Amino acid sequence: MGASEDPQHIIKAYSEVMQDIERTEIDNVAEEIEKVSRVRQDEEEWIKAQKKYLWKLDYILLPAVTILYFFEYLNRGNVGNAKLYGWDAGHNSEKEAVGLGAKSLSSSGLPLVYADEPLPVSSGALEDLFGMRIVYYLSLWYHRTELGMRVSWFLGPTSIAGAIGGLIAYGIGRIRSDTPAWKWLFSLKPCLFFGWDYSVGTGCQTAQIRTHASPAQLPTGGWMRKLRLSPDGAMISSISGFLQTIIRNLGYTEATKANPMTAPPYASAFILMFLASYSSDHFCNRGRHVTILMSISTIISTIAYALFATLPEANLHGKYACVCIAVACVYATYPPTQAWVANNFGNETKRPISMGLYTALGNLGLRRGISFTWGLSIATAVLALASHMLLEAIDKRRDKKYRRPVPGQSLDVSEFADSAPMFRFIT
Repeated sequence: MGASEDPQHIIKAYSEVMQDIERTEIDNVAEEIEKVSRVRQDEEEWIKAQKKYLWKLDYILLPAVTILYFFEYLNRGNVGNAKLYGWDAGHNSEKEAVGLGAKSLSSSGLPLVYADEPLPVSSGALEDLFGMRIVYYLSLWYHRTELGMRVSWFLGPTSIAGAIGGLIAYGIGRIRSDTPAWKWLFSLKPCLFFGWDYSVGTGCQTAQIRTHASPAQLPTGGWMRKLRLSPDGAMISSISGFLQTIIRNLGYTEATKANPMTAPPYASAFILMFLASYSSDHFCNRGRHVTILMSISTIISTIAYALFATLPEANLHGKYACVCIAVACVYATYPPTQAWVANNFGNETKRPISMGLYTALGNLGLRRGISFTWGLSIATAVLALASHMLLEAIDKRRDKKYRRPVPGQSLDVSEFADSAPMFRFIT
């Protein structure tokens, strides 16, 4: 047997080859581990930079719009407080001019409405789309998965303004003056603020920060059913204008007692509003949150009606607790609903036009006025669930037909907007 056929020699050669292969594999594994480490480090640095950018953006944008809307809503909510101090005494609240002023959401000129002045109607017409314009403005800066919490920071002051407005009305009611207390309430006016222009080419951003702003320009879109805003908007407007009257009818008959009792419902609404907004952003789902909150509001309202029928008038705590929960649930749907609208319109040409149309058609539900017999919570829950199921079905159909989109992938929606094959709605 030759040396070349020596079994020991073959085994040794085989062992050397296997060792070389193992060393190569180990080197390759080490390289892969190093690559993964570098990627993870880059991702961590990117995430830190992104968070830093968002903090700076929040600091620049949110205080201005938050304070602005706070004073606007504080002024609007004074209508209900003033009513308890005799503002509607001697006035015909059924007058058409009053209806126009209420529908235009103007409170700054309401005393002039009775003189058939055009000023309050014109002022209210400009105020009417104020909230939706700010939502559109924020959608230019933030990615749609970040928009829910930012909208809640903008709309959160609506509940805080209601609470503070009740306390202010309580203090004003203690003033001893020949001037009626309701006139003092209307002296509260909004403040002026200036915000940054569109997020591209803004002086507040460095070139490095603009790279982190680019994900916010990813397309947002989807055609939402405008009917959903009609019952939701009616409930929000009803609460801001009539919560004081509702609390008075519970048994808190004195104005100086009824006005401060509006603070707890608004405070609970503020907390639930932020929790719902955070959850809707985290799970990237708006419709289910609105449906659940409105279902809870419906159940609580049913319990409240039962308590009104069974409990004596002196027992106010159970009735008042139901009012607090119902108000909180209604207000908590406000930021997810508004963010949902901005999320699902395809591009920046379609979005402002559609959002304006959405608000205009949605507010048609306020034409008749407020009626406590309408099933507004049920209507909102049903419409929200229907919108959720419809958009979810469209997304699944597109996934099946075109495949799932890659997360973070940039899409061209300039031509087809939310009808683009790879666009997916937020449900």
